[in-house]
Amino acid sequence: MSEENKSYVELKNINKFYGEYHASNNVSFGIEKGKLVALLGPSGSGKTTILRMIAGLEAPDSGEIIIDGQVVNDIPASKRGIGFVFQNYALFRYMTVYENIAFGLRIQKQSNDKIDARVKELVSLIGLDGLEKRYPSQLSGGQRQRVAFARALAPNPHLLLLDEPFAAIDAKVRKELRSWLKNMIEKLGITSIFVTHDQDEAVEVADEIIITNKGRVEQKGSPIDIYKNPETAFAAQFFGQTFFVENYRDFKTFDSVEGASNAVLRPEFLKLTKKDEPKKYSVTIAKAIVQSVDFRGSNIEVTVKYKNNIFIARRTLDEAPVEVGEEVDIFVYRLLVLDGDKVHLLKNRALDEESVVI
Repeated sequence: MSEENKSYVELKNINKFYGEYHASNNVSFGIEKGKLVALLGPSGSGKTTILRMIAGLEAPDSGEIIIDGQVVNDIPASKRGIGFVFQNYALFRYMTVYENIAFGLRIQKQSNDKIDARVKELVSLIGLDGLEKRYPSQLSGGQRQRVAFARALAPNPHLLLLDEPFAAIDAKVRKELRSWLKNMIEKLGITSIFVTHDQDEAVEVADEIIITNKGRVEQKGSPIDIYKNPETAFAAQFFGQTFFVENYRDFKTFDSVEGASNAVLRPEFLKLTKKDEPKKYSVTIAKAIVQSVDFRGSNIEVTVKYKNNIFIARRTLDEAPVEVGEEVDIFVYRLLVLDGDKVHLLKNRALDEESVVI
């Protein structure tokens, strides 16, 4: 590995137990300097435990946590050079914006001139000029989270950790803050790790995603890589909008994976046509019944039932409408076949066989 790609944060064989509960199960991964990484997983998957161990708020039972080449297992949280942003802001209610941001600098016993310069710099960075004398109760949720972000950055940490930083904010402001956070971290170049259970948030904000499940790391990679090439059955089913297929062999012209019958289908893997619309791949068409039709702004989502399976297909606003109860044709382009914990991406052979194209 070249020096520039060397991991700045590394976890090696980390295990953490709470009684008999195995919260972190042999967790290992590395994060490059300057990256913004999301720990993504369902509730109880172990992502917050990982974050707290990196911060020094919890201690692993075994394994090593390495930051900038130094094993930090025995180094207290206050000495690790880490900024931490909590989901509930954790601002001091009786301190102004200015004093909240200055708090860590006063702990470091910096001079008043340095504190004043740093606070003013950060207030400008977070876009709250003129609000320095306000108290948290006088701010919106988005403004409070920006103050929490500035307070964490004030002591110039080498690593920023964020625990579900947008969870307490309403949807519209949350989306605005995602873009703001990504831009700020890119501008600052600080290595950052944030915990989330929101896939849209992870995809929109993170350079890389680490998917966690039952205390284990399922997969690590860019959002596009994980979406296109899930490595485990859990990642295939968890990431993206997915639907379970009981027996993928019901669909014609797919290769067979020995011993596997279940698969995962995504809306973009599926083409829905009305009976009177032209069919490109006639021999592999399946018949389904429309269960619901929902307008999604840029497209129409059509829920269909095929045998015992429920899928969603998308239609453009320019295509002829379909109705609940209508029989339609569906063509499946590809499938993610689940073979134990392995995943096979299968492409419909009809796409390559001109003989079945009409």
